[in-house]
Amino acid sequence: MRRVLAVLGAVGMVAAAVIIRQAIDDEGTGSTTDGTIVVVCAEDLLDECEALGDGIEVRTESAADTAEALAAGALAEDVDAWITSSAWLEVVTERTPGALGDARAIATSPTVVATAPGRYEAIIDLCATRDVWACLGDAAGTDWADLGDGTHPEWRELKVGLTDPDSAVGLSGLASASAGFFGTAEFAVNDPAFAEFESWLANLAGPSAPGDPDPARTLATRPGTYSAAGSVAAITSGFEARDVEPIAPDQDVGVTVAVVAIGDHHLPDTAAVRDALVHAGWVRATDTDLAPTLKPGVMAALHTLWREVTR
Repeated sequence: MRRVLAVLGAVGMVAAAVIIRQAIDDEGTGSTTDGTIVVVCAEDLLDECEALGDGIEVRTESAADTAEALAAGALAEDVDAWITSSAWLEVVTERTPGALGDARAIATSPTVVATAPGRYEAIIDLCATRDVWACLGDAAGTDWADLGDGTHPEWRELKVGLTDPDSAVGLSGLASASAGFFGTAEFAVNDPAFAEFESWLANLAGPSAPGDPDPARTLATRPGTYSAAGSVAAITSGFEARDVEPIAPDQDVGVTVAVVAIGDHHLPDTAAVRDALVHAGWVRATDTDLAPTLKPGVMAALHTLWREVTR
């Protein structure tokens, strides 16, 4: 009888341990009670996130809103992962250390400057000896007639669009333009040129200050809005039929779409998102594409500065 009781006691202890372990695992994954994985997707990547399979609930908001929720400790407790850009991982790592867990690169594409239909050659000539971002930033707000192109008075003022840096893709575009101004991606927030950069950025960002989620589309479909716009190679390729031609900046700044676990939660399967991005012209990424674009703290500082000069 004692032996039977001992065996039953041991079985009970094992069962209890299993239950406790499952409870801990459930807390660690952060999934909903029915086992659904919850992913927050940056708004500008929602089309691709919708390819995620059954068992994954997709919520969406701007990348900036998710970053702010993480900083405030206000992100829903059941959120497992975040699909955004590696640029935003740099921001959160600076502002909210320890908030993010494992990360995986999904797809990548270089930043470019998209040119409005019929203006590619004019911009190439205007910026022949300089980085295209440095050139456009200095020329922004000036009439084309005063820039040596008197053959197109109807173009009027040279305006540039920047993709809203609150978005996943747009923050990398801001980093690209900034690297063009400084002539390197290795600049720091205490660089003596930062005071001059602030006014330069305010002038450049003026036309799209209200927040344009896709200025390449805007210049392709609304003639006269911009002469050029910051974009991504994968995006501008969709407007080739509208004569939107890209120019590669001297500073090689790419956009990497990534998935990152929230805290100690688990990463979901994002193969469907990767395939959707590749189908749209992106390139499959590797872990090396998660390397920081800028020096520590600089990406967060750029986003803060952009908000200050445009709002």
